[in-house]
Amino acid sequence: MTTSTPGARNPFIVGSWVRGEDFFGRSGIIQEILEGERHSIWVLGARRLGKTSLLKEVEHRVQRSRETPYVALYWDLQGSGDARGLAETLLSSIEDSEAFRRATDVTVDELESLPVAEMIATLVRRTVRSGWRLLLLVDEAEELLVVGRSDPSILARLRRVLSRGPDIRSVLTATRLLARLDDEAPLATSPFLQGFIPPVYLTPLTPEECRPLLARGEFAKDEVETIVERTNCHPFLVQLLASRLFESRDLAATLDQIVADEMVANFFAVDFQTLAEGEQALLSEVAREGPRTRHDLAAATSQTEEALEMPLYGLSMLGYLAREDEEYRLASWLFERWLRRRLG
Repeated sequence: MTTSTPGARNPFIVGSWVRGEDFFGRSGIIQEILEGERHSIWVLGARRLGKTSLLKEVEHRVQRSRETPYVALYWDLQGSGDARGLAETLLSSIEDSEAFRRATDVTVDELESLPVAEMIATLVRRTVRSGWRLLLLVDEAEELLVVGRSDPSILARLRRVLSRGPDIRSVLTATRLLARLDDEAPLATSPFLQGFIPPVYLTPLTPEECRPLLARGEFAKDEVETIVERTNCHPFLVQLLASRLFESRDLAATLDQIVADEMVANFFAVDFQTLAEGEQALLSEVAREGPRTRHDLAAATSQTEEALEMPLYGLSMLGYLAREDEEYRLASWLFERWLRRRLG
């Protein structure tokens, strides 16, 4: 059992985005965003895998760098609803970012009467005029599904301005739901997600990225490895388990508490519903029967092995499945316990 200094500050952050010294890992995907050849990037990740933290960390690094060609602007679409809502959230983002306004010499007053696509085009022009390139970091991009249902024409205008690289590099973060956009709100010209596909997967942390985070708790080595194994290095679950263990210093009791926690169960339930019906069926089959080969899964779901290649790849990248030799198993012990209980 671990011990700690009485009254020591809990170093783990649950339920909020992190950046700077509280941010761990993701070096490859950050390099892709800042140095890759693509000017339109969709970062695809499951809920609470750290999409907001990734964008906030990229913004933080750009603001602190003396060598970057970019000025970064973080834009949260959540709750936009329609074209006017998009404009309001963008204005709010500009108002919140003193660093962006200072670098581009732009003011909210000169933008607020413009439609959102023209607003972005103006930001691009002002950024280029100031000697920079615009790095637009768009969070909660699933909101575009709602916007597209109320005003499909806005998507065409947005697509045109977001794909005007190299003066603008657009990064969208969203769950798998965003893939429905081109079906639910088809454009007369090119699909909205053309250029953003294929997505870049935001995976769980690697064990090598997770252990330095857990070192903050001064846990015993076997406790660190148990957390790594039970959570599959899912950032939210790691922070939650580590935070409660830091307070209780009893790993077995903490695991029992989390397994029975309704908040955790709700997290898994909502996350599960973002998956396609076929993906849910694959996970359910593995939960019921244990590790399965692709051949086993094809037989159980009445599909060909070739048809399962992409779903199994996606579920593995998002941290639901892990492959060992020729078999797939559920990657997270906590998720497995929840899903078995749900099926039972």
